[in-house]
Amino acid sequence: MRLLFLKVHKLLKERGIKIRFFKNEKKALKKIKGKEIITNNSEFTKNLLEEAGFYFFHIVDQASIETVETIKGEMKSINAREIVAIGGGKAIDVGKKIAADLGIDLISFPTAPSHDGLISRNCSLYDGKKRKTIPAVYPKKLFVPLPLWKNSGNLKKAGICDLLSNYVALQDISLAEKRGEKFESLYKFLSFEATKLINSLKEKDLAYALILSGLAMEKTSRYCSGSEHIVERLLEEKISNTYLHGQLAGTGTLISAKIYSKFADRFPNLRFDSKKLFDFVIREMKKNNVLEFAISPLKNEQFEPEWLKELSDIRPERYTLWNEVNSHEIDWHEVIQEIKSLK
Repeated sequence: MRLLFLKVHKLLKERGIKIRFFKNEKKALKKIKGKEIITNNSEFTKNLLEEAGFYFFHIVDQASIETVETIKGEMKSINAREIVAIGGGKAIDVGKKIAADLGIDLISFPTAPSHDGLISRNCSLYDGKKRKTIPAVYPKKLFVPLPLWKNSGNLKKAGICDLLSNYVALQDISLAEKRGEKFESLYKFLSFEATKLINSLKEKDLAYALILSGLAMEKTSRYCSGSEHIVERLLEEKISNTYLHGQLAGTGTLISAKIYSKFADRFPNLRFDSKKLFDFVIREMKKNNVLEFAISPLKNEQFEPEWLKELSDIRPERYTLWNEVNSHEIDWHEVIQEIKSLK
């Protein structure tokens, strides 16, 4: 484990990223006094900032190109050399793009371990029509407020689900490699090692897991985002603003793993045993107390199994499970019922 952490710090140093762990979030907040702040439109983060003496900050309602341009316009008269994105994924994604556009440094200050984009170089933004993965910059610093993370409840569960999705992403990569695509061993290693840290009860280990996953996406998000994130993207569009990104990634992980196992005869000799993948994912989710959390969106009264027929039509250029299995031909009512009946 120590050798892995040394490798992480080496990788971070090579990319000019510093990580700081804080046992008291108030000390972390003192370190960002006087800087330009970008945060989510949530009562928690706004109250946290106001109680620490911050009276002006840029609010992110939606992680979009429009929001990026609006905040850049607000900053025109400010000679900022560094900005801080504090809160969840929306604020951090917007912060990455602004830092990239303006050529300034970014401090990533996630208040919860809800996703693996804490330090990734990409950001996910709406362009007015759909969400796109856009190259941006690495943050110069990552501040981890350990007490906030420890008590983050469902946000922490979402982060764990996002990490568990790496298993399916790596299976998809193995599938793409069989048809001749090339992937780098380093990034496959980082993605897999991230999953091995999930079961630790220590917040620092969870932070390292999320960092590993973020580094694995340096050149492409495919090492941590495959067919399961295509499910996430579809559900996010259909059940807007109801669930966390990581939670829906967990839902997608269950669905993709189920299909891999259901059609296992089509997928021999991949990285993981396709026949056992679904049962393995269930065990890992139970071990981390996130199984019901990942199933929950499928029990939403608005959810329609027939939506999933669209999966093969989404991102066909990214070769995944949905290129091999035609989603239009699956009995989704049967599949979803089997997943919903899990205990």
